[in-house]
Amino acid sequence: MSSDKKLFCISEDQIAEMEDGLDLDKMRAFDKHNSDIETMTLCKAGLNMYIKRFGKESNIYEKCKELIVELDNNIKHTQNYMDVL
Repeated sequence: MSSDKKLFCISEDQIAEMEDGLDLDKMRAFDKHNSDIETMTLCKAGLNMYIKRFGKESNIYEKCKELIVELDNNIKHTQNYMDVL
């Protein structure tokens, strides 16, 4: 870090400010992805309710099942991405 300070001529305060900015960006991204997961979970719950109410007789039963699988995949991928943050 010391060599970076000399190379880029930046102060400790400037470094701390940049790190705080990165932390804020991470928090914003984390909040957004949490909201996305919540929305996908609600959608999945709605599809499950539809399936329970109308069953296999529904003309979109299979599509609902497929969407639930895709939502599960999207939730998983989003959670994995959040783990990287």
